[in-house]
Amino acid sequence: MPKYTVKLPGVIMIFLSQGLCLDPTAVTKAFTQFHIIMYVSIFVFVVYPAVVMIITTLLESMGYSKYFCTGMIVTSVMPTTTAMSTILTTMSGGKVAVAVANATLNNLMGIVCTPALVMLLLSGTVSVDFGKVAIKLTYSILVPFFCGQALRSIAIIKDFAVKNKPKFSIFNHAVLVVIIFCSFCNIFSMRLSDYGVQWYHIMMQIVLNLAVHLLICALAWVTSRWANMSDRVAIFFVAVQKTIVMGLPLLNELFNDDPLRDIYALPLIMYHPVELIVGILAGGRMRRLVEASDQDSPTAQKRALRNLPSLEIGGQDVGAIAEARALSLYNMMKRQWFLCCMMAAIGLAF
Repeated sequence: MPKYTVKLPGVIMIFLSQGLCLDPTAVTKAFTQFHIIMYVSIFVFVVYPAVVMIITTLLESMGYSKYFCTGMIVTSVMPTTTAMSTILTTMSGGKVAVAVANATLNNLMGIVCTPALVMLLLSGTVSVDFGKVAIKLTYSILVPFFCGQALRSIAIIKDFAVKNKPKFSIFNHAVLVVIIFCSFCNIFSMRLSDYGVQWYHIMMQIVLNLAVHLLICALAWVTSRWANMSDRVAIFFVAVQKTIVMGLPLLNELFNDDPLRDIYALPLIMYHPVELIVGILAGGRMRRLVEASDQDSPTAQKRALRNLPSLEIGGQDVGAIAEARALSLYNMMKRQWFLCCMMAAIGLAF
């Protein structure tokens, strides 16, 4: 069965590589700006879910699919992205160190906060056995992650992980594509109409994802006025993103025994290209704002980037690497939009 031959090994491999590639010093750096940590954490795990809960309550009262509403809530409690938020911050001229530190810490918090919030917010909607979930999260996520961290204590393995970090990222995305493919195959084998899911629900979900993301973006930008512009850009991208690399494995483990888990995953899968495209479009405007606010030295951002050894790969220019990875991610997300269109076609078939 794919659950045991693909999904479980895939989740274990993703979190083992995450542990290998995660630099613990990035977490310790985050604590030097405790007010930013508090803002990002509260926004990601409190404000974002609260806004989505209000929206889904209204949608359900209007007869919208309860399964997609559940998927939207699950998406809202996911941690932020790591690579994407860092790349978008770099391209927008924001403070990369702030983005790296907060995204890393936020993902670690998500291992605990996401399951807890799912059980709290969906206790009356879906059946989740806390004991079983705790055991599954331990052997599929926590143990591989901390094994990866422990392996970093071996100098050869650590050097290999640092040197090949981009390749590990590609590997994680490849495994993720396989997991998504299995989810699509499972959905294809189901008659979505039997669960009240029609083709127009899939079209509406894409529009809803865009509307919710724009609302969250506006809220994050308005409420972060207290920060200087370079910090504000980094805070913005970390606060509004939702990870699919960690999110989909977490969702699969949380709803492992639920036959509807792949339907719950659809809003998260369709949300990812939306946040990337919006981030790229907003990045140019934000870069101009950062440059306009930097009156003392127009080259301050470039010097700051050159002084971040954790972001240098093979001695190459970090800006060029970020742009190349952003283009690669953008092309991958375009393919995911194609998958979303395929889902619409599946809906039409039912």
